[in-house]
Amino acid sequence: MDPRKCIFLVAGLLFLEISSPVDACRCVPPVLQNSYCGTDVVVLQVTFLEASQNTDGAKGYKVRINKVLKGGQELESVTFINSMSGSSCEYYHDPNEFNVEYLIIAYYDNGVLRMSSCSYKARFSELSPGQNQGLEGAYDEGCTCNVVTCFYQPCSSGEKTCILEQYEGGNAEYQIKKQVCVPKTGTECIWKNIE
Repeated sequence: MDPRKCIFLVAGLLFLEISSPVDACRCVPPVLQNSYCGTDVVVLQVTFLEASQNTDGAKGYKVRINKVLKGGQELESVTFINSMSGSSCEYYHDPNEFNVEYLIIAYYDNGVLRMSSCSYKARFSELSPGQNQGLEGAYDEGCTCNVVTCFYQPCSSGEKTCILEQYEGGNAEYQIKKQVCVPKTGTECIWKNIE
């Protein structure tokens, strides 16, 4: 082997060894039913008011909790959402979207409400009637199931799953807006219309 090539190869390997990996946030687009069914989440209708900091210096947003859809009554008095500032998954709320009502699914722990860029969030006015029915209890029926997003055919599902047909020609929009994944038998789940 040419000695110059060997030197470049060794130098490249050393560079890879000593360089630190880039900390990047990666998340799969959240499915409302799966997010809602998370065991450690809260589901809220909120209005983002302004960017702010809490008394501990954490960055986030002042909010008004309009309705607690899943979680304890103590959430009604929360006025601040920690945006995970400084992390690769920091949540950024568009200033043009202040004073607009959102549905968010976040984490609440030791009196702190947190959300990241991977958290589920949507303008409340853009939810379909079926999604509203899901939030009012229809998703509870399907919490033993899991919705698996399929981007390319063929898709295969395991036990207790429904396929979200996200591929071209698939049925994803209808499934998301008008259906819930519910148990059919002990190991099978199916899509059921809720609108």
